[in-house]
Amino acid sequence: MHGRRVLGLVLAGLLTVGVIAVVVVPRMRSTPNSGEVSVRALISSEKQAFFSDPDVIAALARAGYRIEITSAGSREIATTRDLSGFDLAFPADGPQADRIKRDRKITASYVPFFTPMAIATFTPIATLLTAAGVSVTDGDHYLFDMRKYLDLVAKDTRWSQLPGNTVYRTDKSILISSTDVRTSNSAALYLAIASYVTNNGNIVTDAGTADRMTNILAPLFLKQGYLEASSQEPFDDFLTIGMGKTPMVMIYEAQFSAHALARDGSLIGDKVLMYPNPTIYAKHTVVPLTPAGDAVGRLLSTDPELQRLAVRHGFRTADAGYGRQYAAERGTNPPPQLVNVVEPPSAEISERMIAEIEMKYQKGPG
Repeated sequence: MHGRRVLGLVLAGLLTVGVIAVVVVPRMRSTPNSGEVSVRALISSEKQAFFSDPDVIAALARAGYRIEITSAGSREIATTRDLSGFDLAFPADGPQADRIKRDRKITASYVPFFTPMAIATFTPIATLLTAAGVSVTDGDHYLFDMRKYLDLVAKDTRWSQLPGNTVYRTDKSILISSTDVRTSNSAALYLAIASYVTNNGNIVTDAGTADRMTNILAPLFLKQGYLEASSQEPFDDFLTIGMGKTPMVMIYEAQFSAHALARDGSLIGDKVLMYPNPTIYAKHTVVPLTPAGDAVGRLLSTDPELQRLAVRHGFRTADAGYGRQYAAERGTNPPPQLVNVVEPPSAEISERMIAEIEMKYQKGPG
């Protein structure tokens, strides 16, 4: 009972601090006196709910592992965090993982699950944007035309200027809310999508083009004002404050899907998803730093139970059939099959664009 009480206090602390989670589990596949393998993992923050799930804890314990979790932004994991003492790094996307692999001369990596970028919004907003030709319905979801959206931003179009707008009467600029591109992977992928579209449907591959794209696209972030460092905060605003503050927010599909599958009541009403067209998959990638980290990365990618639990948390896995099956069991729409999916730039090009935007922040207006 004492151990349960300690675990309860630790998990309660997570709700207050939201930075570090220590998940402690007993080893269940061997005798109580046998040793257990402790694995320290540095993960991006949106996976904290997955690793805090009692069923995930139990599944890892049955395999013989106790996982100690520290969370941070994906860009921070790849660029500024000291990885000494960690057994694995688990950023939210491939470019950050590639940078860690390159810097530490590591060849192995695992992608247990992935999720496309999406835009959380409200049915009246989606309907208004459809009437304006920015969004179209595609089955049970919306596709959001990034080219037309970027044209509106370039003209500094206001919501009040959209024809027939009777649902969101405000003079605010039409902008997708995002996180801070200097710290957050979801914002970096938003920039990647926008740069692909602005570069005439081509991935940015050279420094000159990267600089040109930055000059055009920096207002997507600078005009928003204060931005959160993690993708959870603007999504929480979307869930709780509503359309007045956050009519559109760039998120990971998994964030929305996890609530839909849980049927927890947070998506009641008119909350819907639009998918950027094109979009990008965030490929959550384990970079093993020790043999124990390698074993856990492989386990997360191959263990059927852990793969099913990832789906329960809204992620997509290699078994698309199970994702559809579980959605049907929960009475929700299955994840749509997205066709127009592009790749992000390399880590070096992405970092160059972000660094240029960071300089514009430091320079300030004018």
